Amino acid sequence: MILSFSGDPFLARRAAREALLEQGVLPASASQLGEGMSVDDVVHAASQGGLFGQAAVLLDFGEAFTGQAGIKPRNDTIKALAPLKDAALVVIIDPDATSARQKALQELGPHKHLPVPRFERLPQWVNGELKRAGVEFEQGVPQYLADVFGEDPAAIASEVQKLAVLGERYDVERVRHIVNRPVTRDSFDIIEAVGAGQAGQAVGVARQLIEEGEAVQKIFGALVWQFMIVARAVALVQSAGGRAPSSGQAAQVLKTKPFVAQRALALARNLTEEDLLPVLGGLLEADVKAKSGADPELALESVIVSLAQRFGPSGRR
Repeated sequence: MILSFSGDPFLARRAAREALLEQGVLPASASQLGEGMSVDDVVHAASQGGLFGQAAVLLDFGEAFTGQAGIKPRNDTIKALAPLKDAALVVIIDPDATSARQKALQELGPHKHLPVPRFERLPQWVNGELKRAGVEFEQGVPQYLADVFGEDPAAIASEVQKLAVLGERYDVERVRHIVNRPVTRDSFDIIEAVGAGQAGQAVGVARQLIEEGEAVQKIFGALVWQFMIVARAVALVQSAGGRAPSSGQAAQVLKTKPFVAQRALALARNLTEEDLLPVLGGLLEADVKAKSGADPELALESVIVSLAQRFGPSGRR
């Protein structure tokens, strides 16, 4: 039997270990091949069955085959596995498998693709992880963990195991105390606060980013870049008669990741091109001041407050 897993490295490797256990094999007892594996190694390991049953082999393609140099040996290994499907239990981990390679793996046996859960699926996945670990929790906990750790399944799973060991019933405040980590922020959080006219919140996010080590010039650059994406998203929505495309469609047009496109679309629904022209001008002017001897942090905070006031109730009259 040949089983294979692709997608997020943590999820694929965890699923592979669980597949071995489901077949009655302890992962530590399986022959494990990764970096440096060859076709001969794989064939030899798969041929080691005997009186006590089939051989069990765990192959990590992610460790073994990288870059252009890894293409031919990986393809040769996949071809060599076909005659072995009845001779051994082979579990393959191939995190970066393309659609074509996933199809090739499916021809060998059952295949699961496990991508990083994103958007609304992320808190749903966290909810499932908590239940799977037997953690008792109240509403809001999955969303809080998703906000704190973002698209990092390994970190979330580790935190869930910590909660399971403590064995309590958790609300958001208790989890916040245990995690003791600030919610992940980026410059899109500044834009969202600015768009809502919330100057204090926008400045607070900027200060947090600076305290976490982000350079002011990098924040300026990110704000300009992301406002440009928002401007293009506004044009995209207007060209579609006010109907926003899906995040996947927008990502293709905007040439950015679906997560970024989704946030840009959310902002675009409440903005017009007339709103954005002075915003971009103000940002560029403040950036020039910061590079010309003015206090960069003061320049950043000043333009954030100015933009938030523009989008606030009084600025929209």
